[in-house]
Amino acid sequence: MARLIFSHAEILQNDGTTSVGEIYGITVEGLEQTLTPETVLVEDNREVYESFTGKIVVRTINTNFGAANDGSSILASGYVSTNGTLPTEGQLKLHGKAGSHDITTANTYIMGHNDFSNGRLEIVLSAQASDVNGTAALLVAGA
Repeated sequence: MARLIFSHAEILQNDGTTSVGEIYGITVEGLEQTLTPETVLVEDNREVYESFTGKIVVRTINTNFGAANDGSSILASGYVSTNGTLPTEGQLKLHGKAGSHDITTANTYIMGHNDFSNGRLEIVLSAQASDVNGTAALLVAGA
Protein backbone atom coordinates (compact mmCIF):
# COMPACT_ATOMS: atom_id res chain seq x y z
CA MET A 1 0.00 0.00 0.00
CA ALA A 2 1.37 3.38 -0.99
CA ARG A 3 1.51 6.28 1.41
CA LEU A 4 0.83 9.85 0.46
CA ILE A 5 3.70 11.85 1.94
CA PHE A 6 4.37 15.29 0.51
CA SER A 7 7.53 17.37 0.67
CA HIS A 8 5.98 20.63 -0.52
CA ALA A 9 3.25 22.22 -2.62
CA GLU A 10 3.55 24.37 -5.70
CA ILE A 11 1.31 26.81 -7.54
CA LEU A 12 1.55 26.38 -11.30
CA GLN A 13 0.31 28.63 -14.08
CA ASN A 14 -2.61 27.25 -16.09
CA ASP A 15 -0.20 25.63 -18.59
CA GLY A 16 0.69 23.13 -15.84
CA THR A 17 4.45 23.51 -16.30
CA THR A 18 5.42 27.08 -15.34
CA SER A 19 5.91 27.54 -11.59
CA VAL A 20 4.54 30.55 -9.75
CA GLY A 21 6.26 29.42 -6.56
CA GLU A 22 6.95 26.50 -4.23
CA ILE A 23 5.43 26.30 -0.75
CA TYR A 24 7.28 24.49 2.02
CA GLY A 25 6.24 23.84 5.61
CA ILE A 26 2.92 22.21 4.70
CA THR A 27 1.32 20.27 7.51
CA VAL A 28 0.11 16.73 6.97
CA GLU A 29 -2.79 17.04 9.41
CA GLY A 30 -4.01 20.10 7.48
CA LEU A 31 -4.12 18.32 4.13
CA GLU A 32 -7.32 16.99 2.63
CA GLN A 33 -7.54 15.21 -0.69
CA THR A 34 -10.96 14.02 -1.81
CA LEU A 35 -12.78 13.04 -4.99
CA THR A 36 -16.55 13.47 -4.62
CA PRO A 37 -19.07 12.26 -7.22
CA GLU A 38 -21.87 14.59 -8.32
CA THR A 39 -24.96 12.47 -8.83
CA VAL A 40 -28.03 12.99 -11.01
CA LEU A 41 -31.32 11.12 -11.00
CA VAL A 42 -32.11 9.54 -14.37
CA GLU A 43 -35.50 8.62 -15.84
CA ASP A 44 -35.77 5.13 -14.31
CA ASN A 45 -35.28 6.61 -10.82
CA ARG A 46 -31.63 5.58 -10.52
CA GLU A 47 -28.62 7.71 -9.72
CA VAL A 48 -25.57 8.05 -11.94
CA TYR A 49 -22.34 9.96 -11.47
CA GLU A 50 -22.39 13.01 -13.72
CA SER A 51 -19.01 14.42 -12.75
CA PHE A 52 -16.40 14.31 -10.01
CA THR A 53 -15.08 17.14 -7.87
CA GLY A 54 -11.53 16.97 -6.56
CA LYS A 55 -10.46 19.22 -3.72
CA ILE A 56 -7.12 19.83 -2.07
CA VAL A 57 -6.73 21.89 1.11
CA VAL A 58 -3.21 22.69 2.29
CA ARG A 59 -2.16 24.40 5.49
CA THR A 60 1.32 25.92 5.67
CA ILE A 61 3.32 27.74 8.30
CA ASN A 62 5.15 29.68 5.57
CA THR A 63 3.66 32.93 4.32
CA ASN A 64 6.10 33.32 1.43
CA PHE A 65 7.28 31.11 -1.43
CA GLY A 66 10.59 29.25 -1.24
CA ALA A 67 12.28 26.71 1.00
CA ALA A 68 13.68 29.50 3.20
CA ASN A 69 10.28 31.31 3.29
CA ASP A 70 12.06 34.32 1.75
CA GLY A 71 10.31 34.66 -1.62
CA SER A 72 7.28 36.74 -2.52
CA SER A 73 4.02 36.52 -0.56
CA ILE A 74 1.84 33.49 -1.34
CA LEU A 75 -1.41 35.38 -0.84
CA ALA A 76 -0.24 38.32 -3.00
CA SER A 77 0.79 36.15 -5.95
CA GLY A 78 -2.23 36.97 -8.12
CA TYR A 79 -3.03 33.24 -8.32
CA VAL A 80 -4.73 33.14 -4.91
CA SER A 81 -8.02 34.87 -4.09
CA THR A 82 -8.20 36.20 -0.55
CA ASN A 83 -11.31 38.36 -0.81
CA GLY A 84 -13.67 36.80 -3.35
CA THR A 85 -12.14 38.47 -6.38
CA LEU A 86 -11.34 36.27 -9.36
CA PRO A 87 -7.63 35.32 -9.34
CA THR A 88 -5.59 34.15 -12.31
CA GLU A 89 -6.46 30.52 -13.02
CA GLY A 90 -3.76 28.04 -12.04
CA GLN A 91 -3.07 24.61 -10.59
CA LEU A 92 -2.10 23.42 -7.12
CA LYS A 93 0.45 20.60 -7.11
CA LEU A 94 1.54 18.46 -4.16
CA HIS A 95 5.03 17.00 -4.58
CA GLY A 96 5.32 13.50 -3.13
CA LYS A 97 8.45 12.41 -1.32
CA ALA A 98 10.32 9.36 -2.65
CA GLY A 99 7.93 6.42 -2.94
CA SER A 100 4.83 8.62 -2.88
CA HIS A 101 2.76 10.29 -5.60
CA ASP A 102 2.45 13.82 -6.99
CA ILE A 103 -1.11 15.16 -7.08
CA THR A 104 -2.12 18.12 -9.24
CA THR A 105 -5.50 19.78 -9.65
CA ALA A 106 -6.91 20.66 -13.03
CA ASN A 107 -6.97 24.37 -13.90
CA THR A 108 -8.94 26.11 -11.18
CA TYR A 109 -9.16 29.16 -8.95
CA ILE A 110 -7.15 28.84 -5.74
CA MET A 111 -8.63 30.36 -2.60
CA GLY A 112 -6.52 31.34 0.41
CA HIS A 113 -6.64 33.04 3.79
CA ASN A 114 -4.67 33.65 6.97
CA ASP A 115 -5.58 31.38 9.87
CA PHE A 116 -4.68 31.67 13.55
CA SER A 117 -6.61 28.67 14.92
CA ASN A 118 -3.43 26.74 15.85
CA GLY A 119 -2.02 29.64 17.86
CA ARG A 120 0.24 30.88 15.06
CA LEU A 121 -0.09 32.49 11.65
CA GLU A 122 -0.73 29.90 8.93
CA ILE A 123 -1.91 30.14 5.33
CA VAL A 124 -4.76 27.88 4.19
CA LEU A 125 -5.01 27.24 0.45
CA SER A 126 -7.96 25.48 -1.16
CA ALA A 127 -8.27 24.34 -4.78
CA GLN A 128 -11.32 22.57 -6.17
CA ALA A 129 -11.78 21.27 -9.73
CA SER A 130 -14.50 19.27 -11.50
CA ASP A 131 -14.37 16.89 -14.42
CA VAL A 132 -16.76 14.43 -16.05
CA ASN A 133 -14.53 11.38 -15.59
CA GLY A 134 -12.71 12.26 -12.36
CA THR A 135 -9.24 11.54 -13.68
CA ALA A 136 -8.61 15.12 -14.75
CA ALA A 137 -10.00 16.79 -11.60
CA LEU A 138 -7.02 15.47 -9.62
CA LEU A 139 -4.08 14.20 -11.67
CA VAL A 140 -1.97 11.58 -9.87
CA ALA A 141 1.56 10.73 -11.02
CA GLY A 142 4.63 9.01 -9.64
CA ALA A 143 5.67 6.10 -7.42
